Formats: sequence, C-alpha cells, structure tokens
Amino acid sequence: MATAGGKAGGRKGGNARQALNDPDLIALMRLVEAGRFAEIEPVARRILNKRPNQPLAMKALSFSLLGLARHGEAVALLDHAIRRNPQDAELHNNRGIALSQLMRWDDSLESFRRARSLTPDDSELLKNMAFALTRMHRWGEAVPLLLEAIEKHPGDYLEAITLLADCLFNSGRYDEAWTCYGELYSGDQENLYALFQLIGTGLRRIHWEGLVDRIAELRAKSDGFSRVLGRPLVSLLFPGLDSQDHRRIAEGYSATMLSSLPLPQEASVAAEVADPAGRRLRVAYLSGDFRFHPVGFIIPEVIERHDRTRFEVLGYSTMTDDGSDIRKRLAAGVDQLVDVGSLTVHHLAERIRRDRIDILVDLSGWTQHARPESLALRCAPVQVNWLGYPGTMGHAAVADYIIGDPVVTPVEDAEYYTETIAQLPFCYLPADTTWRPETAASRLAEGLPESGFVFCSLNGSQKYNPPLFDLWCRLLRETPGSVLWLSDPGAAGAEALRQEAIRRQVQAERLVFAKRVESKRDHLTRIALADLGLDPFPYNSHSTGIDTLWAGVPLLALRGSTFAGRVGASMLLAAGLDELVAETPEQYLETALGLYHDRARLDGLRQRLDRARQSSPLFDMGRFARNLEDVYLRMWENHGNGKRMPILANEDIRAGQSHKEAGA
Repeated sequence: MATAGGKAGGRKGGNARQALNDPDLIALMRLVEAGRFAEIEPVARRILNKRPNQPLAMKALSFSLLGLARHGEAVALLDHAIRRNPQDAELHNNRGIALSQLMRWDDSLESFRRARSLTPDDSELLKNMAFALTRMHRWGEAVPLLLEAIEKHPGDYLEAITLLADCLFNSGRYDEAWTCYGELYSGDQENLYALFQLIGTGLRRIHWEGLVDRIAELRAKSDGFSRVLGRPLVSLLFPGLDSQDHRRIAEGYSATMLSSLPLPQEASVAAEVADPAGRRLRVAYLSGDFRFHPVGFIIPEVIERHDRTRFEVLGYSTMTDDGSDIRKRLAAGVDQLVDVGSLTVHHLAERIRRDRIDILVDLSGWTQHARPESLALRCAPVQVNWLGYPGTMGHAAVADYIIGDPVVTPVEDAEYYTETIAQLPFCYLPADTTWRPETAASRLAEGLPESGFVFCSLNGSQKYNPPLFDLWCRLLRETPGSVLWLSDPGAAGAEALRQEAIRRQVQAERLVFAKRVESKRDHLTRIALADLGLDPFPYNSHSTGIDTLWAGVPLLALRGSTFAGRVGASMLLAAGLDELVAETPEQYLETALGLYHDRARLDGLRQRLDRARQSSPLFDMGRFARNLEDVYLRMWENHGNGKRMPILANEDIRAGQSHKEAGA
C-alpha cells in the first residue's frame, strides 16, 4: 500500500559537510542514518541548546519528530528552521510530509511545490506531491508527477508505481492499473496489496481467470485477511468472504489510513432532550453523493419527509455541484446544504462542530469521496454510518452506530461491527417513490426479444463474478428463448462477458446490454420490460434492486452471510415477497426455473408487487422517515444517558406488518 506521506530528510549536501569535523554532529548523523528516532532527539536538542539555530541539528530533530509521529511539533520546528534557511529544499519537503500526516493536504502541497522549485529532479519529492494530490482525490494531476518520479528514480520505484496504479484505478483506467499491479505482484509474491488490487481490478475489467484461486491465495498469505490489505469497499465484491473477513479488512485499512490522527476531540454539545416543545434536534448528512449517483437517487424523499417541527436537517457535500436535478432537489430538501469539498480534514471537522450538529450521518463510508478522517476527529456527539457503505468502518472513532435492519444487521452479528447496531424495523434502504414509471416502451426499442423471457440485472459489472455467472449461464441453458439483460459495461466489458458466456456454452447474443439513459424516469420505465430481476451475489443490487421492484418487476435474491449480501432479502421481506428469497444457490436456480415455466405464478407475484408498491413498508416513505427519526431520538437519548446501547427493531411491528402483507 502506498505510504501515508514520504521519507523525511535528515542529511544532504552542504549541511552534511558541517559534520565532518564536529564529533557531536558526526554522532548525530550516525543515528539519523540508522533511523533511531528516539535517540536522535536528545542528541539534537543538546546541540541546539548550545547552538540554537544549528541547521543540521534542526533538520535531524525534525526527522526524529516525524519518525516519532509528533507531526505538530515537527511543523512548528520546521517553520522556525525555514525562516532561517528558506532555500533548503529538504526542510520544505519535511514540512510537507508533516502536514500530510496531519491531513492538511493543501498546505502540504504548497510545501512540496516550494521544495520542487529548489530541487526539481528529486523523485521522492515528486512522489510526495502526488501522494498529497491523491488524498485530495485529484488522481489525474498525480499521474504525470508519478511517471516523472519513476523515470528519475534510480532503479525500480515501487512506492511510486503502487501509487500510480492506485491513481489509474481510481480514474477508471483499469487496464493500465491491472498492468501495474501485475508487475508489482510478479516482482514480489508477498506484496499482498498488489494481489488484493489485482482481484478488485480483475472484477472491474471482467477478467476472471484465476480470480477464485487468487482470493484463496490472499486468504492464506494474509492469515485470514488479518494483515493490512486495501480499501474495504473493494473486498465486499469478493466471492467467498464472510462478515468476520470484512471486519478484519476494514480494521487493517482504517488503522493505516487513520494512523496519524491526534486524539479525537468530542464535540461539546449538551445532550438535552429534543422534543417539539423544546429545541429541534440538529441532524446533518455528510456525503460525496448529493448528485447524479445511486445514493442521490434514493435519499431525497426521506430528507423531504423529515418532521421539521422536531428536526433541523443540514447537508454537507464533499463534491461540487454537478448541476443535476437531483442536486437541486437535495439542496431544496435540507434546511442548508453546504459545499465542503474544498475544506481540509481539520477544517471540515471544525465547521461541523461550529454548526453544533447533534447527530452526523455519514452516507459515504469507505467509498471514494468519503471523509472518514474528519469523522475520526469527532465532528459531532453522535456519528452514524448509514446507506452509502454496507459494512463496518473498522474504527471505533469514526461512527458510533451503523443503521441496518433485522435482516442485514441481525443482533447476533454485533461482533462483526466496530459500530453499535441500530435497526430500522423494515428494510434500511429508502426509496424515492416520487418517480413514477411510465408506460413501458417496446422491447424491440431496447434490443430485447419481443416474446422471449427476459431476466435482468442492471447492476455495475464489478458485481459479477465466476460463481454467479456459472449459475446465470446454467439458468440460460435451461430456459430456451430467454435472454439476460445487463448494464452496458462498455465495448471491452461487453465482449468479455460474451466470451465468458460462450465458455459456459451460452450463445453470446443471449446477453443484451442496456443503453445508457440520463433520465431516472426513462430508466424505471424500461426496467418494466423485464420478466424477472436477478440479484447478484455476494454484493446485492441495493438501489438497483429498489428500482427493479418499484418498476414492478419481481426480484430473485440469495440471502448471503454479509450486510452487502442480505440487502436483496431485506427488500423482498419488507415488500412481502418472502418466497423470492433463496437460501442456497440451488434454490435460487430452482425458483428462477419455476417462474420461467409458471407464468401464472409470475403474474401473481407481479400483482402482489403492484399492491406492495401502494402499501408495503418498503415503499412507505412517510413511515420510513418516522422510523428513522425514532432511531435518531433513541441515539440522542442514549447519548444523554452516557450510554451507547443497541437499538433493536420492534418485532411485534414487523410481525404485524408481515401478516398484513401476506394476506393482501
């Protein structure tokens, strides 16, 4: 994994020559060369007591402080040293590293730029600059710096190559990223980060050869995923992992990414009771997805339905306004929407504390535009992980609670979360029922057979994998005239999927790829052309599943063993369609075959789904908002009592509603 900064300099050029005839400086330089950080400090301070501005001693002391993770002290020392020696590039570099460790990325970048103006060919410095840019999600700007660093570095520059691969991956340049990770792993079979990323990139590229074997190799070499690997979101896609595996991966990753944080600062807000007669509870949603994005598609109605006599609702967006209708609607739905994308980690935490937020709800988790570093600094008295990331953050300071439901987060799974479980009584996933599908267009217009059976799964292709595709192709082989309707993964991805189908004795033309549409209403309208939705596993459909059901198409799901793999079951149970939840892959296949052969039964399910869209908890957003608010109030009550207790769904409510839906 790419390092969280760079290598500090302790000795270079002319300053080193000062040590040649000075026994104290000679001894100090030996400690620096050995990297003995704790021993450097007292020796350097003794020299500075005699010669307060001795440049080599100041530089060595900064090296020591960086090595001891005392980054704030290092910045103060380096500011003083730079005033004395403004043309020393190494001091600016060290300052940039210290600021990077403090997550002051903009400031660190300025220090690196100053250093580069003095030493333009320093490959380590170029890599440090690129790293700061990556932490600001400016992947494209980092790539040329890394290519230059690799070119100028003597020998293989593995840190820069790893960072380059990450930038390419995060920019969607998966083929190039695959090549980099492959070179890294072929050169070092113990580079588990490269192996981890090869698996994730292979899923993105639909390059599945050896994928299952690679996951088994990773499990064995990492002692059951207990070593630091990579971003937890990537591993949620890996077939064969369980909730314990995901917790280990999240804990390892968060420990690395949040390693340089100072002690969390609790936001000072009195835990007074909030009720309509008193002040409103201040709830804020933090997200990078208040835009044309799956999270942006499903969250607006819930926000709009919050009871404003009891709750004040704010939004913090870490991404700039994309100009979409979704963004405009979200801005209108909250009391205030604040763009915070330009704020540093610390300034974001300070802004949220200054706004005196009671409950901060993070909708991003470990996704690309998240700000877990700010959360770990404690922005609000109560912090919540919900919706955008279906798993534990792996760090107790980031979130106090994870919102789920009895299906995705059963209480017996509490050990798999660093957060405390808070359950909504029905599906934790909201819907936006203000979008109404129109009369479906013709199948021919979408490239579908007019009379054949259409299975659909309009998910991102990264959710497909060999065990899943084995099952789907077996289903196609046993259902003559059927097709599988998939999202278009691009020309290369579509061809890769066709080849995978051919390998499984399925004709390539039985895969149909949906055209991209910009309108949510058009998307919902065309889904209705399908006969049966197929939920992928181990990472289920989530917002795509909500869309499928809202469009009136029954969805078949396999209940998995993880949060991400139980969402399909949660949606179906909340809609009263229990018989579409399979417990094994074989049952999944049998149910799909049964519905293919029994159109009357399938029509009956569609009719029940049509009624469920009018009355079931899955689509009752007024009830959803009240249930969510009840959870927030219980969190706040727990905080006032100095406790953090699980918040469990009322089983009587669930049982009563299930009975009502079954009898509909």
